Amino acid sequence: MNIVFAIFKYFPHGGMQRDMMSIARKLLERGDRVTIFCHLWDDDAPLPAGLAVKRLDASGWSNHSRAASFIRKLQSELENHPHDRFVAFNRMPGADFYFAADNPFYLTALRNVGRLGSRLLPRYRTFIAQERAVFAPEAKTVILHLTERQKREYIDIYHTPENRFRLLPPGLPADRKRPPEDEAEARREAKRRKLGVKGKDTLLLQVGSGFRTKGVDRAIAAFAALPGDFRDHLRLVVAGRGREKPLLRLAHRLGVDDRVKLLGARDDVPDLMLAADLLIHPARNEAAGTVLIEALAAGLPVLCSGNCGFADYVRESGGVVLDHPFSQRDFNKTLLRLLSTPETLADLRQNALGYGQQGDFYRRAEVAAGIIRGEE
Repeated sequence: MNIVFAIFKYFPHGGMQRDMMSIARKLLERGDRVTIFCHLWDDDAPLPAGLAVKRLDASGWSNHSRAASFIRKLQSELENHPHDRFVAFNRMPGADFYFAADNPFYLTALRNVGRLGSRLLPRYRTFIAQERAVFAPEAKTVILHLTERQKREYIDIYHTPENRFRLLPPGLPADRKRPPEDEAEARREAKRRKLGVKGKDTLLLQVGSGFRTKGVDRAIAAFAALPGDFRDHLRLVVAGRGREKPLLRLAHRLGVDDRVKLLGARDDVPDLMLAADLLIHPARNEAAGTVLIEALAAGLPVLCSGNCGFADYVRESGGVVLDHPFSQRDFNKTLLRLLSTPETLADLRQNALGYGQQGDFYRRAEVAAGIIRGEE
């Protein structure tokens, strides 16, 4: 089969982008050809055999105008590009399949600008129209969704027929699975030394791109709210892409810039998870939260906000899920409670280890490829 993928922006450390490449590789293994149309491609790694990338220049001064320009140019390109399937990874009309990595943009618009702003402001009006084109009852696009909550929200908003939804399981790379204990401990100690974590100090980790969406400011605020002498034995490290300067200013203003480190985008996330003692993820908006599953697969306990799509996995693992809507005060108190009683953190770790060993977290790309090919 000739299969077209479309994504506005590709970079190798994004969760949706990694999913896209994993699905592409599964299709290539079946003998298909995959062409990815994009506006930006930020990756120098060589492409697998059978995979092609075509960049389309999108014009405009704003994200929404460039997105609309990209869609128009893509539609023109596809008229002359023979293909059997069209899979969109951003909201685009006319796709055969849409990979729903995000929660409904319509709800985000209501929270940010209300109903009137959603209709009048160009950014919100454009993105909502693109979303409606995918989910409207008369559309034909099959939606590959990540959580049942996602499906319920889209159906409530757009009245999308339920038979157009296909639930995908979690999909981690094999290297996210916790290695044998001797190797895990050796890698843990090596990474902690490299990060400058002393002895039995506690290492808090947050992983994710888009720092405001992931709530990194909330994590720094909670860290700063801990008692001063208590923080002397703690470190917070953040791995991912985002605007660093506002967070560095926040950490400095709160007096914790010596204990908080922004690592940038990383290729060593599996070792960071082995090195850490607790993953914190107070996200503002998280359709699924693959990073939560990555942590559990590594045996790392999780504290996350209640609006994460994969929060149910955290609950099942014995981890801690904050009430929704989010309260910074509750987050601060919960973090202090977990860290001030070492036996509590030890119990969470044992629960996560057991859950991670039993979990089936690795089949998303395989299932998605089967659905796209019509095998599922």
